[in-house]
Amino acid sequence: MHDRPLAESALSASVPSRTGDGRSARGARERALSRQRILSSVRDIVAVNDGVDLRIEDIARVAGCSRATVHNHFPHAIPGIFEALAVETVEAAIRRYRIDPDEHSGLDKPRHFVGLIADEFYKAGELAVVMVRASVDQVENSSWPWGIGYQATIDCYDEAAGDVDLPGATADLAETTLIHFYGSLYLWALGKLDGDRFLRSAKSSVDLALNALQVSR
Repeated sequence: MHDRPLAESALSASVPSRTGDGRSARGARERALSRQRILSSVRDIVAVNDGVDLRIEDIARVAGCSRATVHNHFPHAIPGIFEALAVETVEAAIRRYRIDPDEHSGLDKPRHFVGLIADEFYKAGELAVVMVRASVDQVENSSWPWGIGYQATIDCYDEAAGDVDLPGATADLAETTLIHFYGSLYLWALGKLDGDRFLRSAKSSVDLALNALQVSR
């Protein structure tokens, strides 16, 4: 992925007091840990109870916090929690891609990245199925699924453009790729594709996007 420039030079930034900075850092760590406990509790509940209807009170009980704390982290409640889990799933693929970004070249870069996303959702198993089904209820109020992985996919196509001629703009290719990818993911979540067919279909998304934009030229 392309490195992003810092928004502001560290030398020109104001220096907060040591006391305030320490308290702020502790508060941020505690909030991050609380958020992770909530997400982990959802993973644990889904792992033990396939198909269970999740309730905020159950999540709070397993996470060891109050209902208010869950709503404080996730104002949209269950849909917001599943969106956060979906983001973490794609971020895991991004981290795997960054381990050796030069391992692949040209169009094998987006192919590899999309394949990693498919692998991460597949590894999530029943949790991924529940995530995807929940996303239907929040499509009007959330970037999920389209915003998740979109920019990273554009970045992969940008990198590929240095090696090969592309049949369209990288943003158009990324969008078309994710249309095919998430179509495969939804069909898997609905039980219309088994795991092997999902992986094959999802990993073909880049080539389907390339063919679609080539034809529309």
